[in-house]
Amino acid sequence: MLSGIRAEHLQRDVIALVAFGTRHVLSATDQPQRGTGAARDWLERQFQAMVQSSGGRLKVQRETFRRPASRLRREVDLVNVVATLPGIGDASRVYVVGGHYDSRNGDGADGRADAPGADDDASGTAAVLAACRVMCRHRFAATIHFVCYDGEEQGLLGSTAHAEALAKAGVRVDGMITNDIVGNTLGMDGKRRRDYLRCFSYAAFGNDSDGRSLARAASYAAHRHVDGLRVELVYRGDRYGRGGDHNPFFKQGFPAVRFTEPREDYSRQHQNVRPRDGKPYGDLPEFMDFDYLARVTSVNVALLAQLASAPPPPDRLAVRSSQTAYDTTLVWPAVTGAKGYEAVWRKTTAADWESSAMLEPRSTRRGLTAVLTGVCLDDVVVGVRSVGVDGSRSRVVTPPEPDAIHLRRARRRDR
Repeated sequence: MLSGIRAEHLQRDVIALVAFGTRHVLSATDQPQRGTGAARDWLERQFQAMVQSSGGRLKVQRETFRRPASRLRREVDLVNVVATLPGIGDASRVYVVGGHYDSRNGDGADGRADAPGADDDASGTAAVLAACRVMCRHRFAATIHFVCYDGEEQGLLGSTAHAEALAKAGVRVDGMITNDIVGNTLGMDGKRRRDYLRCFSYAAFGNDSDGRSLARAASYAAHRHVDGLRVELVYRGDRYGRGGDHNPFFKQGFPAVRFTEPREDYSRQHQNVRPRDGKPYGDLPEFMDFDYLARVTSVNVALLAQLASAPPPPDRLAVRSSQTAYDTTLVWPAVTGAKGYEAVWRKTTAADWESSAMLEPRSTRRGLTAVLTGVCLDDVVVGVRSVGVDGSRSRVVTPPEPDAIHLRRARRRDR
């Protein structure tokens, strides 16, 4: 699949989106070549062109909605463009990958002047299209939603509507990825970094959450499948004072992460196209690195293919330490479709998993159980993931942190 991701295809799609002049939510919806209406029509055509190569399985639709927003001068219809690739065998488990196609310039309420939005966020939108093109030819156990979101620049409107709709319908979302500002490698200091991709994730407490589990799965997928690009885990939901389309999914309790380039250049974001003090300002395609964007897209595809092919993660994990040796006992419920299970662990101060071992569990009335010999629970974080017949790995599930347990007990006592 990864060999089908081409920098020139991504460049073509970014240039096509920029050619609409502006994709601001208040821009024209009735012009064939300018404005958000023309952009969403084009996006829908791109997805529709993939239906045949999917064997007719890919379903393309528009999600139209209205939401109140303090940043808008008037109420308008907003439209997410969604392509759904149904799963085979575990279709109720869903993964979402998105980028926002709306854009803005220096005036967030300006729907008339140009707002090219090449890096922010035609880059992420092009990555979603490219991922869908290569993945729709294949079959996966779980369902994948490829989404081009509207209204991100006006307060995450499109992703909020989508996340709320999925939650209301009781959909089991096991992971959401937003690609936002993923196509530039040249920093404001003149230094270029092509070797890593930042991955932001939320955790309500400590360093382990379903979102952090998804982030580490991204790191694992990149390490195994994408040469020359590592995932830099950032233990923060997002940049200071900024937001992304993963936030509404986190609020609904879904695992969610944000991919963003290493060194953002703020002269390229939310700027009118102009020279200033001899420096060009504005978010234009000529400032992007499309080879880098192709590798970012590869990380997306590798992660989605890994998770959507694998069995789901265990619902929960219980742990206890031995009183007679430095061993750790693991207990978890069996997972339908899992060929095996793998334990992972790391020091409490380490960002990513450092060690792993395939388990040989035995069945008990409490579930499956296995012992990690010589692993002292007090010094590490442990987790378990499901392994599929093809060797694909699920996200890791971790036990509740003891600090979180003590905090909940203290809060109950204080009531």
